[in-house]
Amino acid sequence: MKTSRRPAGAFLKRFVIPTVVLGVIVAVFFRDVSLDDIRAGFARIPFTYLLTFVLLWLLGSVLRAWQYSVLLSGKLAGRDIFLITLVRNFSVDLLPGRAAALGFYSWLTRKKGIALEEGASSFVIGAFYDSIALALMLAGLLFFLETGLSRWPLAAAMVVILILSALVILYSHRFLGWWLRGKKQGRLAGLQGAAGRVRDYLLEHRDNRQRLKLIAISLAIRLCKYVYNFILFEGVLHLGVSLKNFSLFCFGLAATELSALLPLQGPAGFGTWELAFALVFSALQVPAANIKEAGIVIHVTSQAWEYAVGLLALACLAFASTGKSGGASGPRGSGRSTGLGPSRCQ
Repeated sequence: MKTSRRPAGAFLKRFVIPTVVLGVIVAVFFRDVSLDDIRAGFARIPFTYLLTFVLLWLLGSVLRAWQYSVLLSGKLAGRDIFLITLVRNFSVDLLPGRAAALGFYSWLTRKKGIALEEGASSFVIGAFYDSIALALMLAGLLFFLETGLSRWPLAAAMVVILILSALVILYSHRFLGWWLRGKKQGRLAGLQGAAGRVRDYLLEHRDNRQRLKLIAISLAIRLCKYVYNFILFEGVLHLGVSLKNFSLFCFGLAATELSALLPLQGPAGFGTWELAFALVFSALQVPAANIKEAGIVIHVTSQAWEYAVGLLALACLAFASTGKSGGASGPRGSGRSTGLGPSRCQ
């Protein structure tokens, strides 16, 4: 009975509930938005804006691949890590908490010869570098933010994010070492072995110059992402390009992206993302009557592009040779794929 319930429960959680959530959000919050309104939003974006969006998105993907290459000590060929990055990009919103992106990334790096613990650790540590970069970027933009909200809670939130992320990057290996010293072999032997390999990975990436390099790369990634999304935002609303509007947009988008942490979401984030976008930008008092349409257009445009490119990259990886990657080397790079799918890696 347990085996029959699990597929039913997974189908309910991953397909039925997200579809119901999307239907409720559309019926309650977006009933005043018509397809003509959405088409008009797309039509307002100049072609040059779309071209700039694509170019900056590609630059951000190259920088993201560089970040992962550094975190994996250059053990994968540039082509492989770039294609894996493209798959990671489209799968970010598939499941709450970036779970699908972690699963795909860990699975694909493992198929290329990277140990599961090393692949998963590089993804998670990269997320904390992103948090530091986001906090630094928003801290600089806080001086240009003009809104009725108090700045102090925003500044306090950025300080908390910065401190927590720095603690994870600087001291997580010590925490794992302390945890392993306090455990005895037994039922947790397998878990201890995995934790030990994660600790070894963290110990190998303690160089402060590398940390500064990763912060700089992550900051460039954040800037690319927020600039190309701002271009779509400006293309729909035409509020004017200025540091004031860019700052307002960045804080709004950062708050909107917190919807990815919600346990219940629409399919691939649709519905919940648009709802969060509308609520956040309305609270920030953005002078635009069609803020709901703007959120829909931005999300659909970015997702359509990322899914098209990401699925193409996944197809390239699936049909590529299964032989050992030319960039893999060393004991950690010689692990053999077990054929596990992304769901097993989560």
